[in-house]
Amino acid sequence: MTTPRKVVVLSHTGLRSGAESVLLRNMGWLHDAGAEVELLTSPGPLAEAARERAITTTATPNLKLPALPRPLAVIVTAIRGVIAGILLRRRARGADLVLLNGLLGLPALWVARRLRLRVPAIWVVHDVIHRRDWLLLLRLVGPSADRAIAVSDAAGRPLVDLGLPVQTVPNGTGWPVDPRPEGANDPLVIGCAGLLTPWKGQNVLLDAVAPIPNVRVQLAGGSFPKDSEYAERLRNRAAEPDLRGRVDFLGQVSDPLATMREWDIGVSPSVDPEAGPLALLEYLSVALPVVATDHGGTSELLAAAPIGLAVRPRDVAGLRQAIETLVEDPALRRSMGTRGRTVIQGRYTLDHQREEFLAVISDVLDADPGATPR
Repeated sequence: MTTPRKVVVLSHTGLRSGAESVLLRNMGWLHDAGAEVELLTSPGPLAEAARERAITTTATPNLKLPALPRPLAVIVTAIRGVIAGILLRRRARGADLVLLNGLLGLPALWVARRLRLRVPAIWVVHDVIHRRDWLLLLRLVGPSADRAIAVSDAAGRPLVDLGLPVQTVPNGTGWPVDPRPEGANDPLVIGCAGLLTPWKGQNVLLDAVAPIPNVRVQLAGGSFPKDSEYAERLRNRAAEPDLRGRVDFLGQVSDPLATMREWDIGVSPSVDPEAGPLALLEYLSVALPVVATDHGGTSELLAAAPIGLAVRPRDVAGLRQAIETLVEDPALRRSMGTRGRTVIQGRYTLDHQREEFLAVISDVLDADPGATPR
């Protein structure tokens, strides 16, 4: 297997969510394989975590749209993309590979290609690209990448439709891990892990659970400053009479699996499609039965075996019915939890992900399609 000597990584954001946690793993695997890894990103938690892993970091502009009127935000982001592209071209001189994390880094790669960057570039796709503006951006600058690694078939499908070469490498989770203990809480605990951000759908979960007696809800996850208003709305909803005293906001937990082992049911109520749902993988690894919205990479995972119940996005009544089904059937919860661990062991471990990720890297380096600038 061919391993690179030097890899330059570009992340469009310095914040840290699931996609950036996956990126840290990817960089760690490359570093462990003997590659010199340099991360280009804006200052923030991602850069700090990378430095803790002995990965060199270089500051770049934040490539996400700023909180400005949209026309001005687009102009500012375009300027930042040019700056990041120039820096990428400079730092990738002598590198064997560029690794791009996130759709919004593609314009910087396009700029670097215009400056005759000849290094092969792989784009790791963490989103199901469905918005019109995202699809337009993909058509304009997507071909700048030589290969895409999609975390699910759903994430890769829009790229395949445009003729871009894509390989699916599903996200993994730690294995082996201990399952949750036998038995149930009284009242039962419905858990949901994820950033408190509108597309994660915690508001739908609270509305669904409100009429269900004798259950509690725990929300595990912090929030970015831009989502503070949404987080406050969730707290206000939890304080209403039909939920008062039944919802715990845990914030960002230090040991997610330990927290999940204290739950009885794991819920993923995202209203926009998850590409490669990390929390869902963690639920299954500790034998939690799940209820999840039926789109994106979540649908692929639920189709693997009867490990959970699927509901339509934003369907409060459907989500309530699915949760009630599991609340009322302990045997179904146990059987789903057991099958979930089997599915994780068979396909969705970090070992599987590392092996497949490094195999794509090797394949791209052997082919060296980046010899000619695009």
